[in-house]
Amino acid sequence: MSAFLGKYADELIKTAKYIATPGKGILAADESTGTIGKRLASIHVENVESNRQALRELLFTTPGALQYLSGVILFEETLYQKTAGGKPFVEVLNEGSLVASVMEEL
Repeated sequence: MSAFLGKYADELIKTAKYIATPGKGILAADESTGTIGKRLASIHVENVESNRQALRELLFTTPGALQYLSGVILFEETLYQKTAGGKPFVEVLNEGSLVASVMEEL
């Protein structure tokens, strides 16, 4: 394990420092299909992939929002979603210089 850490230690330290940038935070956008469904149901919106995509697009493309974020935790489905204009969400986040982490549904 220590050899693995040694190999990536500098990168891990750099990433941790970036995530901890003062004035920035982490967006937890890792809601599973079921959890996001509860959020959508509360506003009487059907839990279908296109509506989940639209909500995530709103979170990731709101003007100025990314300047206050250093990272985003994603649900696996989000890796394959795109904006209405066809740009992958991962690309949107990378352009905003965000660190992305993926959570898988258990």
